[in-house]
Amino acid sequence: MTGVVDLERFLDGKLTASEVRTPILNSWQRCQAAGLTPDTARPRQFNDLDFDCELVRAARPVFARLQTAVAGTPTGMFLGDATGVMFLRNVGEKAQARNLDAVGAAPGFSYAEPDIGTTAFGSALVERRTCRVVGNEHFSANLHGLTAVATPIRNPLSGRMAGVISITCPAARASRAMTALARQSATGVEQRLLELSSEHERALMEEFLRAKRLRAGTPVPGSAPGDLCHHDRLTLEDAAVRLVAQGRGAVVDVTLSDGRIATLVAQPMSDSPGIAVEVWFTAG
Repeated sequence: MTGVVDLERFLDGKLTASEVRTPILNSWQRCQAAGLTPDTARPRQFNDLDFDCELVRAARPVFARLQTAVAGTPTGMFLGDATGVMFLRNVGEKAQARNLDAVGAAPGFSYAEPDIGTTAFGSALVERRTCRVVGNEHFSANLHGLTAVATPIRNPLSGRMAGVISITCPAARASRAMTALARQSATGVEQRLLELSSEHERALMEEFLRAKRLRAGTPVPGSAPGDLCHHDRLTLEDAAVRLVAQGRGAVVDVTLSDGRIATLVAQPMSDSPGIAVEVWFTAG
């Protein structure tokens, strides 16, 4: 196991690359370059957060179902967004909840690497994969007694990073089951995001059809207007490709750089197999 002395030797420039795991060493180097120290690395607190955002709504029932998995144990389960800010937390014991409060491992705090240093939570976002940080591998001295596993949550439609699930407990109580629980939780949230997206798409489709009946829009099937910048054109093409790949009817709104809203409507073609995508442009 990586020890405190290893981190001290790293900070003194005396640690060789072979003496510590590569992902941990890479993270320590990023932390050092950012000016962090083990004694000053602290999570930032945010006050104006949307705790009813799509990610949180998707995760709430998943966290509720998995509450029994951590009940009665010194285990914490966390949900964070793609920037590293925590939004949900389940803790199995009150004493451990107080310990986690003391180190800012709570909703409203950022556990992104530039704030708190090396953690599984932040590393999963940087590495874009499941990460494990053991005891003294944490950059912050306040976290040396913990071990954690974290795995990214991806939006199942876009593939983009949506957030992160992290499981933590005292280092002496760590087990391989933490990795399975983190991945199970992330998969559950991703499935819920897919369900919520379908509901949102149906609502958008109904609104689009109502608006189309009530007012004249600017349909541009198969092409985009000439005043689009290169970035906006690529963004629309990328969105259209994803809609076609889904192989079903769907509606997506895209905000362009000039404030206009592009509504992409994908519908099965009536005269041949395939999906047609129509784009409507409206003022932002």
